[in-house]
Amino acid sequence: MKVINLTKQSSIYTSNAWLCGCIHSPEDFGILIDTGCDPVILDYLRQMREKTGKNPVEKLILTHSHYDHAKLLGRIKEEFHPVVYAASSYLAGVDTVLSNGDVVKCGIFHFEIITIPGHTSDSVCIYCPEEEILFSGDTPLIIWGTENTYEKDFLQGFEELAQRKITSAYPGHGEIMSIEVSRMIRQSLINLKRSRIL
Repeated sequence: MKVINLTKQSSIYTSNAWLCGCIHSPEDFGILIDTGCDPVILDYLRQMREKTGKNPVEKLILTHSHYDHAKLLGRIKEEFHPVVYAASSYLAGVDTVLSNGDVVKCGIFHFEIITIPGHTSDSVCIYCPEEEILFSGDTPLIIWGTENTYEKDFLQGFEELAQRKITSAYPGHGEIMSIEVSRMIRQSLINLKRSRIL
């Protein structure tokens, strides 16, 4: 599976927008993780459609509903008609409201949903076991100390992350993490459990 950050060259503040696909497989697909808020990605998607003759975005999953991650939802839905998934029941344009443990299937790949409220009440992480990759949105994967306070739901979601074998993590902002990601998450879980939990 190929993963491309559509907002890598953005000149404005935006989240990452990860486009996953297998263009040359028997089951071609395109799934977008977050839309970002830079309209330049619309041009990029149009160019892909023109070049391949195929819709580059069949499905769209939002990690949460913040502006910098979801602003282009309406425009992408109008032009590319993806099925939209999110854990938010109030966001316009969502076709399927996600719950913990849901799986979005795309081609031969499975995208497992881990609800992890903390950054927002509708935050999710998305795990692809076939590729051992995690799309983390704005969920913090590195917890350095024990001085902060966290909610029980966040701890439960983080415990689920720690059970996965993760080779690479694709965050909502910043660069891909690919060095001992699972070990880093397990260490963060130790720090989290030593913190104050409400």
